[in-house]
Amino acid sequence: MPNSPAPPNKHQLRKRIRAARRALNPNQQRLASRHLCLRLARSPELKRARHIGIYWPMDGEIDPRALQVRFPDKQFYLPALPRPGRNTMTFLRWHGAPLRYRNRYGIPEPAFSRSEVRKPQKLDIVLVPLVAFDPSGARLGMGAGYYDRTFAFKHVRPGSGPQLVGVAHQLQCVEKLTMESWDIPLALVATDTRLYRCD
Repeated sequence: MPNSPAPPNKHQLRKRIRAARRALNPNQQRLASRHLCLRLARSPELKRARHIGIYWPMDGEIDPRALQVRFPDKQFYLPALPRPGRNTMTFLRWHGAPLRYRNRYGIPEPAFSRSEVRKPQKLDIVLVPLVAFDPSGARLGMGAGYYDRTFAFKHVRPGSGPQLVGVAHQLQCVEKLTMESWDIPLALVATDTRLYRCD
């Protein structure tokens, strides 16, 4: 019986896929984001959701921000890096305005305000950026572990909290990723060409 191929080296895979998505020209990026948002807008999961975690795209990531314009009746939140003494992200309400503050990675974040905070457990859906994914819902992130730590409660209480929806360019799909014990699997993955409902 032939041996299964070894899973890809994570460092090499990150490097290769990040380069591939950065190589997309602005028109390809705009078109991919438009197709992604149309696909998500038609999904029953997003239609039902009221409180939605989103992200500010960087490094060639596909852009989901047009959903905020498409659904003015829903509330959108952006992640902020952990504050001193904490190891999980905060989600802050985003009203669609440009953002002035940038975190240590250069990613825009809303200015912190207690009145604009929503606990991760109280979100309905979170759109999760990623470097690579496989059709089972395994996700390879940038390696810092922010999303895995923030949603670690889902290991203890499966089915609790928001649905985690990976969003990516289709070119970020790989055949198989190795899941670590701390990895949080995705419920769905949406790309510019299809929607994966994961096991």
